[in-house]
Amino acid sequence: MDDAALFDEDPLEVYLYAISQVPPLGPDEEMSCIEHIRAEDLRAKSAAKRLVEAHLGLVVSIAERYRSDRINILDLIESGNAGLLQAVQALRDFHHDRFATYATPHVERALADAVHKSESTET
Repeated sequence: MDDAALFDEDPLEVYLYAISQVPPLGPDEEMSCIEHIRAEDLRAKSAAKRLVEAHLGLVVSIAERYRSDRINILDLIESGNAGLLQAVQALRDFHHDRFATYATPHVERALADAVHKSESTET
């Protein structure tokens, strides 16, 4: 896809294209990222960035389930991304085989809060 044409497109399509370019994490790399984050060592910041970027597609797939006429999908994704960041910050409680399993409730909670907030601000 031509980059110039890409930015004439829908912002959601631009975002989806950008996250599709992020390589997936293998199980060993995922655990390595988690270990660095938990250790708060010199690689923790880059490990957190890699872990988040590799799971942005998860946020989109969950946000799709919360889609409604009341809140824009990009706003949902933004809220879900905040939940994903919360999951990374709370990794000391990680006791799962996969980060996605651990992060999903954080993302869902953030999305449910966003939907609830949008519903309560309607007149």
